[in-house]
Amino acid sequence: MPSSSRRLWCVLLSAALALCGGAQAQPRPPAQAAPTGSDARLDPQDVSAYVDGVVDAYRRRYGIAGVTVAVVDAQGPLLLKGYGLARQSPPRAVAPDATLFRIGSVSKTFTYLEALKLIDAGRLQLDAPVNDYLPAELKLPDDGYPPVLLRHLLTHTAGYEDSAFGHLFARDPKAALSVRDYLVRHRPQRVRAPGTHAVYSNYSVVLLGAVLERVAGVPFVALIERDLFAPMGMRRTTFREPLGAQDPRNVGASFKGLWSDGHQRSQGGYARQDFEYIAQVGPAGSVSSDAADMARYLRMLLGRGELDGRRIVPAAAFARLEAAPLFRTAPDATGLAYGFFRRDYGQVRSLEHGGATLYFHSNLVAVPELGFGVFVSTNTDTGARLAAELPGLLLQRYFERARPAPLPRPAKDSAQALQPYAGQYLGERRNYRDFEKLLTASNAQVAVTDDGYLSLTAGGETTRWVLEKPDVFRAVEGPGRLAFLRRDGALTGFVSPYGHDVYDRAGALDSANAFYVLLALAVLTALGVLTGAWLRRGRARGDSLRAQAAHRSARLLVWTAAAWLLFAVMFGVAFAQIASAGNDAVYTYPTPLLRAALWAALLPLLLTLISVVLLWPAGRAPDFGRWRKLRHTLAAVAFVLAAVALWVWNALPWRL
Repeated sequence: MPSSSRRLWCVLLSAALALCGGAQAQPRPPAQAAPTGSDARLDPQDVSAYVDGVVDAYRRRYGIAGVTVAVVDAQGPLLLKGYGLARQSPPRAVAPDATLFRIGSVSKTFTYLEALKLIDAGRLQLDAPVNDYLPAELKLPDDGYPPVLLRHLLTHTAGYEDSAFGHLFARDPKAALSVRDYLVRHRPQRVRAPGTHAVYSNYSVVLLGAVLERVAGVPFVALIERDLFAPMGMRRTTFREPLGAQDPRNVGASFKGLWSDGHQRSQGGYARQDFEYIAQVGPAGSVSSDAADMARYLRMLLGRGELDGRRIVPAAAFARLEAAPLFRTAPDATGLAYGFFRRDYGQVRSLEHGGATLYFHSNLVAVPELGFGVFVSTNTDTGARLAAELPGLLLQRYFERARPAPLPRPAKDSAQALQPYAGQYLGERRNYRDFEKLLTASNAQVAVTDDGYLSLTAGGETTRWVLEKPDVFRAVEGPGRLAFLRRDGALTGFVSPYGHDVYDRAGALDSANAFYVLLALAVLTALGVLTGAWLRRGRARGDSLRAQAAHRSARLLVWTAAAWLLFAVMFGVAFAQIASAGNDAVYTYPTPLLRAALWAALLPLLLTLISVVLLWPAGRAPDFGRWRKLRHTLAAVAFVLAAVALWVWNALPWRL
């Protein structure tokens, strides 16, 4: 896709608070034996030296202002450390026990655990309709699909489209809606039957937060504080934000000065960014925490619900979490268990979740069967890869069981056999009904290498995969698996390596590139029509009724060309404005210029329709030669194709 569109997609990935590095390759670290014996531990000095080296390398390579890391085992922290700067002016170093990072979608895990506790207590039923637990103003409408059940909110399978621009983040605390208002004003469309595919949905988790608040009879933030943060001793962890004294979700004075700034890598340095308000979707992503508190959280997960002799999550409830995942889109895909991702590392399986805001990237990975966990967070927009890859590097370095089995070698004739998998795919995690569809469409290209590997190009990166068994591919580097889907024997798509999206076989118009190409074709055609009209000026015309009708059709085609050219210029400037805004586009969308451009689209659409109707008179014109008639027809066809592209990609004023 064009660089501007790819940049906007990366913005959305951050804005949607999803793990950005789930499919990225991980270099395999050198083998390092894990200790044996009931009291044996990893050497904290070795862990510290290794993490120091990795963090330093990533900070230098990608330009990351600050990082905070916790590495723990069942007995306690092996490493709590901050790297770099939390603030540039005045300079303040990252302190692992006193610097708050925004942990994005890792916040969801607390929401999920509270739901799990209420399920275990019998106050929530996994297969009950969500509407049974919602107040009247939040009940989901009957939209032609089966009811959304509670389990669908815990597995991202409710069937919602994705949406983020203009509402997921707020710059001004006054713009941070209440969760109830957000759920009403920004309800996305359901686009597939519940339980079909796992496709990441922030809205689902915000809705789950409203369910918990309604059932418990306690405001959501207070509920999590009472049931999770306070019992775990997480004193510097909160869903609250500095919203002002009038807002019940306000954090209060005790947290003042603890937050790390967010940073944008800029001109070889770092540009400080304003606080990102996420309270409107709080249950899905507003937590701030430090490494020391997250170490306690990891220890609770490694203790299977128990921390320092205190039971936080009932044993039976935690057993549900470690049981078979509630949902997998495919048998070999990464599964979801009560919201946590269950990812395979060699012979062991994690409980994990990643998260991102616009400027913070975080990852939490716990492997109870190894008694080992990692939390990492970065405060710069370039920190996604470090957050995504550090836990896997540590697991593979210290635990033989977490290292992937030897890769099978491609068969000699595998390149030909893999050709059916090749093609263009379109992610289901996108917007469907609004213009945002053009900004969020994520395409992936699958190809076959000459030596029999599958290559996957997505998000600006290309990774290689080797066939493990029919329709399942292993990453050449890293722990990921690529599971392809079939319907009636035909390949229909694949599940993303992290298990939270599905990519479908793309049709001719299912790529944003198709939109740009057809719009460019309309522009070139318009220039040709206008040039031809200029060259023919002053020529004599026939006086017959048929000739007059043909010339009216030609004049209308000229006006249609001018209208398309005007729209293309306005749209190009508006789109360039959005692309140049970078992350700020999430706040400023839709811009006044974009609104004006989409209203301007109505004129070429209308004139194109009339031009098609008037093709017949042009075709019967006695003074039009065959070549002119063909040009006239082809021009009308080009404008029709551009009109179809506008319609398919929702480039219409009522779709903003």
